[in-house]
Amino acid sequence: MRKLIVIVMLLFISGCAYAQQTSDIGVQVAAATYWGDIQKVDYSKSISPMFGLFGRWNFNKRLAIRGQLLTGNLQAQGLFSNSYIDQPSYVPTTVPPTYQRDLTYAYSFSRSIQTVEGLFEFNFRNYKLGNMKKEAFTPFLALGVGVLYSRAPLLNSFILDPNPAISANPLATPPVPFDLYSPFVDGDNKKTNGFDVLTLTIPVGAGLKFNLTKRLGGMVEMMVRKTFSDNIDNLNDPKRYQNPISSGTVPVLSYSPAVSGLNNNDWFATFAFSLSYQIGSDVGDCSVYHLLKNRK
Repeated sequence: MRKLIVIVMLLFISGCAYAQQTSDIGVQVAAATYWGDIQKVDYSKSISPMFGLFGRWNFNKRLAIRGQLLTGNLQAQGLFSNSYIDQPSYVPTTVPPTYQRDLTYAYSFSRSIQTVEGLFEFNFRNYKLGNMKKEAFTPFLALGVGVLYSRAPLLNSFILDPNPAISANPLATPPVPFDLYSPFVDGDNKKTNGFDVLTLTIPVGAGLKFNLTKRLGGMVEMMVRKTFSDNIDNLNDPKRYQNPISSGTVPVLSYSPAVSGLNNNDWFATFAFSLSYQIGSDVGDCSVYHLLKNRK
């Protein structure tokens, strides 16, 4: 028992010797990009800006926690093959609306997103904001959990029903189909780009912290986020929309039922630069000498 007490005391004292316990706040500017169900993404047209605010509590020179809010856009342009797609540039002229199928399989989306995240940070070197000498910089890792929200964009590509509209003369033999299609709608009568997204995320990142002045620090960070939604790109369970199957006694093309999580592979990443300002100073050394001194 005595040995256990001694070990605990030594760990406590050694941890206190590195006590920093400061706090800082900051702003962040980032470039965001996506990867998921869209194929051959044109990343020259698929990078968008994001902005954020954060607060950080430093337990010591190696460990910290960060809470942050990010807002901005996420977009991508690419291909989605073997599917019935409409592009937002086409304006329907019929009632009810019908659309032309894009035979190039070009696909795009653009969403406004907001995320709230809590992150645990580990510094590889002793680092203290404001120290301009040996503790002035450190590489670090970050891991956490977040929540992402995005309202339905209502614009950009969406999926069409694979059956073409029938000629205005239903008595024509055989009926003459127009090369026009109606929007595919789910059970709640919404197009594929008509759904909000609310999902958990797992952010994982790495970067470099460095000091600029006695209270001002900088940070460069690359962070990847796994989402638990398959609809950020308006393609919930995408394989159901590729190569529709024929069903019924009268052959009609249709999509297979969606299976939640079947093809869940929507991710996004940010490359960010941040500035932080120290608002809390050291609370003091908690060495044995300091503890005994405070008891007097």
